[in-house]
Amino acid sequence: MKIRFIYPKFEKLTESWSELGELSQSKSLGNFRMPPALGIPILTSLTPENITCTVFDENVEPIDFDDDADLFAISFFTPQAENAYKIADRLKQKGKKVIAGGMHPSMMPDEASMHFNSVCIGEAENVWFDILNDFKTGNLKKFYTGGSPSLSNMPLPKRNIFKDKDGYDWSATLVQVMRGCSYNCENCILPVEGGKEFRFRPIDKVIEDIESLKFREFFLTDDTLVLPNKECKTYFLDLLKETQKLDPKPRMFLSGSLNMPIDDDYLKQLVDGGIVSIYLVLGCDPFSINAMRKGGDRFFNWSIDIVKKLQDAGLHVFSSHGFGFDYQDVSSFDKTLEFIEKTKIDTSEFYILTPFPQTPSWHKFNKENRLLHTNWTKYNTANVVFKPKNMTEDQLTEGFLYVWKEFYKNYSINDSLNIFTPN
Repeated sequence: MKIRFIYPKFEKLTESWSELGELSQSKSLGNFRMPPALGIPILTSLTPENITCTVFDENVEPIDFDDDADLFAISFFTPQAENAYKIADRLKQKGKKVIAGGMHPSMMPDEASMHFNSVCIGEAENVWFDILNDFKTGNLKKFYTGGSPSLSNMPLPKRNIFKDKDGYDWSATLVQVMRGCSYNCENCILPVEGGKEFRFRPIDKVIEDIESLKFREFFLTDDTLVLPNKECKTYFLDLLKETQKLDPKPRMFLSGSLNMPIDDDYLKQLVDGGIVSIYLVLGCDPFSINAMRKGGDRFFNWSIDIVKKLQDAGLHVFSSHGFGFDYQDVSSFDKTLEFIEKTKIDTSEFYILTPFPQTPSWHKFNKENRLLHTNWTKYNTANVVFKPKNMTEDQLTEGFLYVWKEFYKNYSINDSLNIFTPN
């Protein structure tokens, strides 16, 4: 039996706006092409050895619609949806069996079922064997619901399924340590997709995963590790005690927000454990909302102090700034650039608030009749797909392009990439 995974092409930032494509090329930023996340490698690892698993990543290679696979499994998130549906329709026309999985079909299963023989809703580990057995016996169900599996049995992902692919700008190694989130940020899908309870991968399993890597430089995929939550903090510090013992010590990249703990001892343990850089997402957490809204000068200054404290501890800060939130107006663009200038951040990216299906912002904008359309291709954080509250759609688009250009006109690729080069 043969399974062919497919990761559909989607519109990148540089493809949405030609001027940003030109900027990207002139500054050697690349085309934002990288391997898919861990879903496909995890399912490949769970698949019995007598079943062959291969993958088409349409972002770097064409799809062979005459491929002789028995089952096609298409994993996709929202900006890939339109293309995923076209691929599935074409495969079904050829008599192939096609199953959907990933973030978007989990949020919009009825829509996805119009194009697929079967849809896996949520995390697939608990139902993958059922899917394979049902397929073999010709009894593939319309829907499978995976629930929230324990991470105690999460296998080592088979990351080498992408090893023969050319065309990636960079191949980021990803390590997952937890799922779920009890917070409810307006544009975040994590509590809907992974549940509202934190689930932690056993630390010995994480260490085993790290030790299996060819290179000890990787990204921790979890945005929740540095939340101001006692359970998360205890787990993370226990994990860092173990990574500190590894030889060579890993170089780890981490996501966080201005709400993260910043006491000296905590930051020292991050650095001692191998954290070298923090991807700091701003715009949606309570602290940055207070810092960036009108009259928030005190929080604005505090936020600058937080970034400087992270930097003084030896952590590189890569900031990601969101626009289009209801508390923002046109002044938010220059205020963001002022923040970057005062913190001396040398690596930044910018995004437009995107109400992904089933997030709080999706439900809010639906209720207020503010969604402009559901052309999923444009739900890629580079396009305005809703009616902003305190500016026009054109002002939001123009401001978004403006901050990209303003930041990168003085951008040095060498300075920015120093963090990726070991000392």
